[in-house]
Amino acid sequence: MHLKSILAVACLAMLAAAGCATTTSQTSQTGSPEPTVITGKPLKPSQEEISARVAQELRDLGEKEMVTEKKQPAGQADEAETVTYDIPIVINSRVEFFIEYFQTKVPKRFRIWLSRSGRYLPMMRAILKEHGLPEDLVYLALIESGFSCQAYSRAHAVGPWQFIRGTGKRYGLAINYWVDERRDPVKATHAAARYLKDLHDEFGSWYLAAAAYNAGEGKVRRALKRYNADDFWSISQGRRYYLKSETRQYVPKMIAAAIIAKEPDKYGFTDIQYEQPMVFDVVKVHPGTSLGVAAKLAGIKSKELNDLNPELRRWAIPPTGGMYELRIPQGGKASFELAYAQMPVLKRKARVGSVTVQVHRGDTLGRIAKIHGVSLNDLMAINPNLDPRRLRIGQSVVVPPGSGYGSMQVAQDAYPRTHRSLATSPRGSRKIHHTVKSGDTLWHIARSYNINWRDILRWNGRNSSRLQVGQDLVLYVPSAKAEGKVDTQPTQSGDLIHVVKRGDNLWTIGRRYGVTPNQLKRWNNLRSSAIAPGDKLTVKR
Repeated sequence: MHLKSILAVACLAMLAAAGCATTTSQTSQTGSPEPTVITGKPLKPSQEEISARVAQELRDLGEKEMVTEKKQPAGQADEAETVTYDIPIVINSRVEFFIEYFQTKVPKRFRIWLSRSGRYLPMMRAILKEHGLPEDLVYLALIESGFSCQAYSRAHAVGPWQFIRGTGKRYGLAINYWVDERRDPVKATHAAARYLKDLHDEFGSWYLAAAAYNAGEGKVRRALKRYNADDFWSISQGRRYYLKSETRQYVPKMIAAAIIAKEPDKYGFTDIQYEQPMVFDVVKVHPGTSLGVAAKLAGIKSKELNDLNPELRRWAIPPTGGMYELRIPQGGKASFELAYAQMPVLKRKARVGSVTVQVHRGDTLGRIAKIHGVSLNDLMAINPNLDPRRLRIGQSVVVPPGSGYGSMQVAQDAYPRTHRSLATSPRGSRKIHHTVKSGDTLWHIARSYNINWRDILRWNGRNSSRLQVGQDLVLYVPSAKAEGKVDTQPTQSGDLIHVVKRGDNLWTIGRRYGVTPNQLKRWNNLRSSAIAPGDKLTVKR
């Protein structure tokens, strides 16, 4: 009996000591609600390195935050075993707040995000795994953009991973007039993986890495120093406002999104219609290839091609650089490459909607851009080898399609009112009438008759260059050139026929249409430059 009493007293003493230790540990915490961790089943053998890294982080987190294993209610043990995570999942009041937020405040939006995730999750997970990262970091893209490649924030962050320009370029994403690879779900995911890996290497925690992804590594670095802390919860708790609210909420929001996305039915998001995974073939096309041509060769609409290549910002592949890797629907690579190889080089080019104009005396790129209703940046981007300070009369300038193309709305104050009055027939010219046809623009008409478009406005007393089919325009064409009036009715192939008149030569004809004499010779199978009045020359459009 005496021995039993001794043993009982010893047991009570041990329990009391354990209780004191627990109390001491709790009072040393930051005061945040006690979190719970879901560890899930062990990861697959192919991710042993990730598993070891996450396990170590969980152990570190447990020492600092009194983490305990989450207890599942009776009858849910089997269900819990089917859900695994490869990032630490902490449950606290802030995480629970965002679970409820997604359920009650923005359920329609979150349902769209879940639906869209079906298109990108498999590909993004594979890329994260390729870089040796936890695959569940993919839920950063969910809270960043809702998996939208077109997402654009007030901070000018772009794409599914919401890169700002500086960080995007630092991690190898091209951002220019022609492309913005921040919108490319594949390239942007590779860049995000490299960035997250660098952040984790510096901070040693996926939570701190995520916070730094949102606020920048410098901000998190200073927050840790300011509060003498080494974990996310310590720098984001209570009245510690050095980090913006968005960053303090970022990790709880990511955790909540991951928990719901893993078990949407459990949280009320039932019958989600997930989009089909993004699959594609890659073909190589030459610089300057028209996207319209590429879509036709792939047998798809332009929108579908744009959805597969959201980084392309214009109507064509960038005109400089090497071969471009273009995505087309899976299964169409062989037929595309065969048709593309058989297509003449000039037919591949993005000529639809663009025109080639000649520089006249007094012209500047700014004036040409204004005439055609396009921005100066667009004009310079499509003419990369053109020096705006050294324009030459007769030099060719390619004008891209723009919002003003086809109408060329001219500001009324661009020309004095006295210059817009009707004019008598200039000396040595012949008055003719031109009926506007479908597809005509003021610039095309002026170029066809080798006259200035400004004169057409003046002769017809017009302030605007908007044209209507069937409209009659008065033109004063030099008498010597009136006989060589261009037949503006296209042939079946869409080309034009020029009737050679007295005084014509290949150079003057080429200048009129913005082409070279060699092109005219090639198109018309001419062995020499000799032509005679009455000859008909084909001008390719």
